[in-house]
Amino acid sequence: MFKEIFVFELKLWLKRPGIYIYFLVFFILAFLLGALISGVFSGVTADTNSYINSSSAVASILTSFNTDYLLGLVTLLICVTLMAGCVQKDFQHNCFSFYFTKPVSKFSYLMGRFSASFLLTLFVLSALVLGMWAAFLLSPNDNGQVGEFKFMNFFAPFMIFMVPNAFLIGAVFFSLVTFTRNMTSGYIGSLVFIVTAGIARSITSDIDNKTLGAIMDPFGQQALSFATDYWTPSENNLRMIPFSGYILYNRLFWLAISSGLIMFTYFKFSFNQFLNPVSLFKRKKKESTSQPSKLIQSIGHLPKVTQGFDSKMAWHQFSFLTRFELKKITRSVFFYIIIGLCILLTALVSRFSGLIYGTVTYPLTYMQIETSAGIFRFFLLILIVFYSGIVIWRERDSKVDELVGASPVSNGVLYLSKLFSLIFLCIVVNVVCMLTCISIQAYAGYYNFEIGLYLKEFLGMKVMSMLATIALAVSIQVFFKNRYVGFFAVVLIVLGLPLIFNAFKYENEMIRFNSSGDLLRYSDMNGYGHTLINFFVYKFYWIGCMLIVGALASAMYQRGKEVSLKTRWKQARKQFTFPYKTASIVGMLFFFGCGSVILYDRMKLNPEIPEKETEKQMADFEKKYKKFQKELQPRIVESNLAVDIYPDKFGCKIKGYYYLKNKHKSPLNQIFINILKETTIKQLRFANGSKKIIDDIKNGFYGYELSVPLQPNDSIKLEYDLEYFPKSFIIQPKQEFVVSNGSFFNSGMLPSIGYSPESELGDNSTRKKYKLEPKARMASINDTSAYANTYISNDADWIRFECVLSTNEGQTAIAPGYLQKEWKENGRHYFHYKMDAPILNFYAFLSADYEIRRDKWINPLDKKNEVNIEIYYNKGHEYNIDRMIRGIKRSLDYYTKNFSPYQHRQVRILEFPRYSTFAQSFPNTIPFSESIGFVAKVNDEDPNEVDYPFYITAHEVAHQWWAHQVIGANVQGCTVMSETMSQYSSLMVMEKEYGQAAMSKFLKYEMDRYLKGRAGESKKEVPLLYCENQQYIHYQKGSVIMYSLKDYLGEDTLNAALKRYIKKTAFQEPPFTTSLQFYDFIKAATPDSLKETVKDMFERIVVFDNSIKSWSYSKTADDKYKILATIASNKTRSDSIGKGKEVTPWDWIDIGVFEKNAINQKMLGKAVYLKKIKVNANEQKIELIVDKEPFMMGIDPYYKLIDKNTGNNTKDKFGKDIGGGAGEGGGVVVQTE
Repeated sequence: MFKEIFVFELKLWLKRPGIYIYFLVFFILAFLLGALISGVFSGVTADTNSYINSSSAVASILTSFNTDYLLGLVTLLICVTLMAGCVQKDFQHNCFSFYFTKPVSKFSYLMGRFSASFLLTLFVLSALVLGMWAAFLLSPNDNGQVGEFKFMNFFAPFMIFMVPNAFLIGAVFFSLVTFTRNMTSGYIGSLVFIVTAGIARSITSDIDNKTLGAIMDPFGQQALSFATDYWTPSENNLRMIPFSGYILYNRLFWLAISSGLIMFTYFKFSFNQFLNPVSLFKRKKKESTSQPSKLIQSIGHLPKVTQGFDSKMAWHQFSFLTRFELKKITRSVFFYIIIGLCILLTALVSRFSGLIYGTVTYPLTYMQIETSAGIFRFFLLILIVFYSGIVIWRERDSKVDELVGASPVSNGVLYLSKLFSLIFLCIVVNVVCMLTCISIQAYAGYYNFEIGLYLKEFLGMKVMSMLATIALAVSIQVFFKNRYVGFFAVVLIVLGLPLIFNAFKYENEMIRFNSSGDLLRYSDMNGYGHTLINFFVYKFYWIGCMLIVGALASAMYQRGKEVSLKTRWKQARKQFTFPYKTASIVGMLFFFGCGSVILYDRMKLNPEIPEKETEKQMADFEKKYKKFQKELQPRIVESNLAVDIYPDKFGCKIKGYYYLKNKHKSPLNQIFINILKETTIKQLRFANGSKKIIDDIKNGFYGYELSVPLQPNDSIKLEYDLEYFPKSFIIQPKQEFVVSNGSFFNSGMLPSIGYSPESELGDNSTRKKYKLEPKARMASINDTSAYANTYISNDADWIRFECVLSTNEGQTAIAPGYLQKEWKENGRHYFHYKMDAPILNFYAFLSADYEIRRDKWINPLDKKNEVNIEIYYNKGHEYNIDRMIRGIKRSLDYYTKNFSPYQHRQVRILEFPRYSTFAQSFPNTIPFSESIGFVAKVNDEDPNEVDYPFYITAHEVAHQWWAHQVIGANVQGCTVMSETMSQYSSLMVMEKEYGQAAMSKFLKYEMDRYLKGRAGESKKEVPLLYCENQQYIHYQKGSVIMYSLKDYLGEDTLNAALKRYIKKTAFQEPPFTTSLQFYDFIKAATPDSLKETVKDMFERIVVFDNSIKSWSYSKTADDKYKILATIASNKTRSDSIGKGKEVTPWDWIDIGVFEKNAINQKMLGKAVYLKKIKVNANEQKIELIVDKEPFMMGIDPYYKLIDKNTGNNTKDKFGKDIGGGAGEGGGVVVQTE
């Protein structure tokens, strides 16, 4: 009977339109996603080296249909529909009794149904592959983003991921619904899978949990990432997904679980199960008896009642029905399970959110709100969509719809009671979310709960955000005859249409349902900011729309058996009375009133320029003005300005002058000026007269012909008067420069001199579209003409700087320099700053209501040399002030001793809002985002903890040497002398303060980010020496390389070379230094035996894969221990796209032997042997003698080499890979002999 049941099930489904609708849904989703990636509709505007139709890329897209909250939910719900109900439907259609009387075996019945459903599920899921294939085929491939089509690139990911995932999903849902006979259990099971995948994804934010995440992800996406994260573009394009390692372990683990469930279902199933289902979602009902009513013998015995149909009765009906619906919802097991999943996921995700180098932040209220809100909103949306169908269809499901239709309850009361039951459901869920956040804070020992902020968010803005969605969900269920079609329509409008708009790059917020407009992130410094009004305008716009729709839905509410829209429309027109008309008029006032405000802002004040138009404008700019790039221009030598900041008006006035000097050998006739096009120019004139020859307001480009040519070594004064105030009418533009509290902008707001290459299109794929020549990311290191400029500025070298800065009373305004004078006048606070030595043409302006902490650093080499330390911070953010001050002092100690004297008399750190997450070093002034250091929670008791507030402080102070003393020419390698050297400097300060334990964990993160960064390289990876401002190279790779170089050469030797270099190049005039000159000093300090090692570091792209293959030890006669080990070292040299070539190693590499760690056996203990040995073969045997019993042995255990797989660097004596670094993958302590 297996064959008969299997074939019957297939034929039954294939005759239904549903199976083809599901297929079409998947095809369309995959096609749209593929079209978005491949540029079918809008073209690709970014360079790339990776094929989007490679095996790994296809696998990533396919697994997203399981793990993404939206796509995963769609996939799981369709799988539930296909697989979970294949047994349950027999009971649903009351045909189960036939199976008692027919000779059908349990195997034939269960496996026949399951196999057919599984095959149908695979058929539907195959639409994903076909949809992607079609999209990629239609791609214009204007950037070479689509490679050769290979069948296995699509087939292998489908077989490795989608087939096992479908089997797992089917097994779980089939088992649940078979035993419970309740489809709700299947839906809940789908959500459990999404939560599990979300947990696996979140825990991998800590690098030490990558292995755990790779195994526990039920859909294999984390295992895929674990296997392919470090693939270079070349490997990504050529390699197939490996069915080995953690991908294999993950697939086998979950396949075993799913097979076990199928076997459990088979052995436990009985046909009697139809009569006695397992009850997971129903309470046992107790029998109850009621007293018989009194015998009524005449009409006179009937109770007297008074009929009332006034507003009081309507209110009573509304209140009763709303409470009734809310109780039915909140007392259901489905609701409890959803809430439980929300709480569980929030608690786990919050543990890993905000991690930086594995270090947590304080659980501030706004952080808890952001972490939890996304999770709860997703599940709340599920509840709203699901229960909108339940509440509207409740009477029809209970077969009392005609009775209710005949009752004296108005349509408005029925509709509004159901609507408000969902609104109160939203409030209940948000209250639970708020209590969850508070509990998480309390558990972490943080008690500044900010209840007012919680109430504003959860009972104010978040409830208001859901009103339009609730009204839409309820109204659509009223309009549609089929609740499931209604579910689909709501999901399409709320979630599907945004995907379609993204695919077409259509950004109009007026048609994105329930949009909120452009909003600033909440900040402790600046609260909601000036854009909060945008939220209310947009929300009232959509609420107004839903008032109109809701009034119509209420009037058309189905009563009785009249289900056709035409009939209900006729009835609605007759009973469209005053309340309905009032609601509609109010809705129209909101909709058209707010819509007019939004439209005026978008069309008149701040029109949005489409991406293609922006591209064309940039291309036209280059074609028109590129000819002026070689035109010699004067250099800025002095900047003197008055900046008036208006935090209440979100703008500023800038008035001042430049002195421009002709540093060339010939007279200058023309000067070109760039000014931000959003700026209003009140005055722009040269002191000696000039004629304007270019007036391009659209591009902010202006040209002047001088009345008298500027002779060599002569100067001219350029005066300017500028205003920057955003245009607004109610709606406020989302600009982050000038805000109510925490304004921060830099000299980029001021005029710049000469043609600016930064205004050109950067992606060669886009340039090709406009027939422009390919553009290098940076000038060649051999282009001596580029040595005339620093990488920071093309129009100045070192300048004199003076500034008068004003702001509103109650705020402190700060710019680089020393405070000369401070006064108040006409409600404004003035500050006069002046720098006592030339600086780069790179400075910033800040204004906020600051608290100030002051300290001093006294130079241990010169007690008279004092440096004032000032930390300007937001009240309540005192957590890490002492760390920052200590970081400044330790940095000044180390840098002045090892490099050169500090050129200023003060160091200031200034907090700014978390709209950006960086710190930036200006002359003696360091703006520091509130989100990356001020709120970190560093565990001082953990020796492996990375104190990143201390590290970032040390890095930014280092820039006072590496950028503000030594600045590279604007060519390849320039950031080596600024960013890489600041990384090295801060690492050394960290090592002195915290030892090698914290360093090892830090370097583990840096190596991970470098290897991931090179995998995503869009143009070409270059050696460190030729870095083209690629952060993953100059930051991450630079950290590992310089720390390793220090280890090879010795700290003193390396620092002596750096000291000689900085003495040679500090504060130099053009031509500016390059990384070649820097490298010469390094090579001069390198012994011949290490020349090739240093060349590998700076001139080549080299990656190792070092491992301990095996090792053993035995005790010798003299109570020592003899170790025999086999080590492996695979060394690869790569080209610019990661195509590697294995070479024979010839390197000195650390070999370490460690005792057992008494605290954690997975961490390295005390080192009993740590020396470099010459490794000159891919695999070689070594013999060591140590004094103490070894427990672990490692090759490069401290991550001093770029190693793509550090997990096998260390083995314990049982042969288990431990890895190096910190945490669960291994750890480092600093006890050495």
